Parts: sequence; C-alpha cells; structure tokens
Amino acid sequence: MLERLEVKNYVLISSLTLEMGKGFSVITGETGSGKSILLGALGLILGEKAKADIVREGEKEALVSALFTYEKNSAVENFLTEHELEDEEGELSIQRIVRASGRSICNINGINVTRETLEELGSLLVDVSSQHEHQSLLKSEGQRRVLDAYSLSSDEMKRYQDAYRNMKELEEKLQSLKAEQEKREGEIDYITFCLKEIEKANLVPGEDEALSDELKRIEASEFLANETVQAQSLLKGDMERGAISLLDSAISSLIKASKKDSSLNDYSSRLESAKIEIEDISDSLRDYLSSLTFSESELEEKSSRLALLQKLKKKYGPLLENVIEKGEKLRAELDAYESFDGETSLYEKKLQDAIRLLDKEAENIHSKREKGARKLEKEVLKNLKLLGMENASFHISVEKAKLGSSGPDNITFLIAANKGEKEGSLSLVASGGELSRVMLSLKCALTVSDEVDTLLFDEVDAGIGGQIASCVAERLEELGKDHQVIAITHLAQIASRAVEHFAVTKSVEKGRTFSHITHLDSDERVTEIARLLSGDKEKISLEHAKLMLKR
Repeated sequence: MLERLEVKNYVLISSLTLEMGKGFSVITGETGSGKSILLGALGLILGEKAKADIVREGEKEALVSALFTYEKNSAVENFLTEHELEDEEGELSIQRIVRASGRSICNINGINVTRETLEELGSLLVDVSSQHEHQSLLKSEGQRRVLDAYSLSSDEMKRYQDAYRNMKELEEKLQSLKAEQEKREGEIDYITFCLKEIEKANLVPGEDEALSDELKRIEASEFLANETVQAQSLLKGDMERGAISLLDSAISSLIKASKKDSSLNDYSSRLESAKIEIEDISDSLRDYLSSLTFSESELEEKSSRLALLQKLKKKYGPLLENVIEKGEKLRAELDAYESFDGETSLYEKKLQDAIRLLDKEAENIHSKREKGARKLEKEVLKNLKLLGMENASFHISVEKAKLGSSGPDNITFLIAANKGEKEGSLSLVASGGELSRVMLSLKCALTVSDEVDTLLFDEVDAGIGGQIASCVAERLEELGKDHQVIAITHLAQIASRAVEHFAVTKSVEKGRTFSHITHLDSDERVTEIARLLSGDKEKISLEHAKLMLKR
C-alpha cells in the first residue's frame, strides 16, 4: 500500500508530500491544476521512462520518492527477496532522481537498480487504470491481457511461453541446418571427387623424389652401364690386366718374401683383405649392371606415376606431404558432413517433441481461457448492471488461431449496451462512458484474485454523470474495502464517497506557477464538492454538498 509520496522540482511542483491511508481516496482539482502532473510523478516511481523536461525550470534535478508497505509472503516480498532488496520492517522505499541532463537514477531500499527492475516491481505495487488503458481495452492484445490476468496463473503462461520459445529456437536451428545442408550438397560432391582422386593414388611420403631419381638413372642407364663394365673389367679382367689378378701376383710375391722376412706377413694379409673387398665390389657392380636393364613398359609406368604425382602436387600441394594432408583433411570434412546429417535428424526429433509439448500447453491455455471467459462474462455483467447497464450483454470470444508468443487464441470482447442490439466489438459500439464502466467492471472482477494492494483510477468518470456516476462511486467505495483505491475525478458523486479527499490547486507566486496538493478537512470537502457540483460556492451548492457527504 502507498503510505507516502514526496515530489520535489517536478514540472510545476516545487515540493509536496502526500500521506495516503487505506480505503477509497479521491484527488480533485481544476483542469490544468496539476492532477496529471501528480500522476506522472507516481509513474516515475513505478518505473516509467523519464524525460529531462520534467525537471522544474532552473533546477538541477527532480526527486520523487515513495514509501510502501507490503504483506508477508506476498508477490512484492518474493520479488524483493529474489533481488536481495528486502527490508525487515516490511516497508519499501523507492526513490527516483531525474537530472536536467536527462539521466535517471532508480533506487529501491537504498540500492540502485535498473529502470526495468523498478518497472517490474511497480506492476506489483500499483495497478493504474487510465484513459490510455481504456484505449488499450479496445485492442485484442489488451483484451487478452485482461482475460489472462483473470484465467491463468503466471506459471501456466510461463510454461507455454517457454515451450513456444523453445519450439521457435529449434525451428530456427533446424532451418539453419537445412540451409547449411543444401549449401554443402555441392561441396560434398566436390570433396568426394577430390578425396577419391587422392586416395586412389595410394600416396607414399617421399615417393615422388624416389621416382624422380629412378627415372634420372634410367635415362642415364647406357652411360652407367658402359662405365660400370669398364670399372668391372679393370677390377676383374684377364689374368694379366685385372686388378684382382695383379693383387694375386703381389700377394704371391710377398708370401715368398715373408719367408725371408716375417715382417712382410702383415702386408700380405692386408692385400688379402683388399682383394676380398675388391671382389665384393666387382660382384656388386655385376648386380648393378643387371638392375640397369629396364623394359619400355616399366619406364612408361614409372613416368606415368611420376606425372600423376606432379599433377596432384600442383593441384593440392606444393609438396607430396601436403597432398597427403589434404586427403586427411577432406576425409575429416566428409565425416563431419555425415555427422551433420545426423545432427539434422536429431533436431528434427527435438522439434517434433517440442511441438507436442507446445500443443499440450496451448490446449491447457485455451481450456483455461474458455472457462475463465465464461466466468468473467458473468462477473462483468453483474458489475455492469450495478453500474446502470441493466440491459447490456457481454461476451468474450475465444477462437483458436495460429500459435503465437501470447498463446493459441484470438480474444475479442463483444458488447451490446442496450437490449435488442447486436453484440459488436468494444471499439465499434461502446461509448466513452460505457467503456469506462466496462473497465471498472473488469477491475472489480479482477481484484478478487489480484494481489496488487493499490488501485489508481484516472478519469474513470469519463463520459458519465448523474445516476451512473453514483453507481461508479459505489463500486469504487466497495473496492476500497479490500484495496487502497485512489481515483482522480471531476465528479461530485464520486468524490463524496471517498474516505479521504485531496485537492490539487495552482497558484502564481513571484511570477512563477506552482501546483499544490492539500488534504481536505470536512469543511474544505464541502466547499470542494460544491465546486464540483456547480462550479461555485453558492449556498444551495454547499447544502447539496453537505447532504452528499452525509450519506
């Protein structure tokens, strides 16, 4: 409940303090006196956006602060606990500072918070019914919000919205995967072709260099053969000219000589070793000569193989090792594409599961809305009769539609203000006064389950007067038994029913305009009610005002 509101340097208000009590209170004043300014100041406390032009001319900043009390285990206490803003005394202080530069500071229980946090808390503290809200009631979205507030718990709508958001995210993910899949189909064909080309070659690291050396040797085979034959001939020729024959002769001579001088034995042994090594080289050269024999087909095969390797290196290289690495990379990409197909299938299954869950939650929302609509219709009709619309009919249409973030239905409020008329949309058939009474009827129905303690009605009397105004006053007074009700009004019938009465006035002091608010005592109330009745303070108006206040 709002206990106190303080405003400083806000538009025409220099400084004011408003102490509020329980029950039904009214705020009255001449047109342009500052009632809407006061409402704007309260809006800042509830988290509305601030503009720099609200700061009073010549001042550096505007300050609005409020003190609320709240019940234990209420939505307000839960919010404060969740955001670590609770106060042990069960009190809630809010301060809003707006600098002339346009910068705004929001403070809850001494802790700075974002405007969005304050706005969320504000919706739990005060329910504002204004002419703007009346206009929102003409739109389907506004009508849906009213029906949902009556029919659904916040958990039910949250479950649906979570399911809807999850479904949309999965849809977007799946669309992205499929688009990527289509994009990659051409890539897969190309990757498959390149991979087959590389894998078919059965590449071996260093093979190209070995082949190149082999072909160079083949090209020089005739020269190599001639030189090798010559070398072998010199090593192992005839008995007189070959190196081995000459070694045999030398060894024989040393053996003979060693018989006379044993020191020559070592030389003959070393020559024996040299002979064995030369014989081995000679045999190896013979084998080498055998290897120099190549067929034309073998030469062509090796040339073709080297050409293939050169082609692959040019295409995927520059080195053969790069080609081999490219093949490994392509294989990994192809495996990833196959895994990508599996991911698409997985998300398709997830989406189907999400759609089933969403359909279940949507059916629950639709069912609750249908039941809530029938019950709310009866409540509204009962209240409309009490507000002087005895012959009105009121119907809430709940039609299934394409699933959206707000649920599966189109909601339409239909009314016929008079007997025999065809029901039609509020926007087409309801006058301003009828719309105000429909709004009040809805508020009365919603407050049965509404946890918001403070209800603010701005211009609830728009378009009404006489007996109808008295009916509206009675309903506001009835609401005041369970809630703190604040009404800004121009009608004496409504003002006279209030427990507390505040008047807003405007004055000019030293060339500047100021708005003030005063808590009226009994005599001052008589004078204000008289003004509301006839615009003057004539005796007859004053007597009429006294009679109204005695009821």
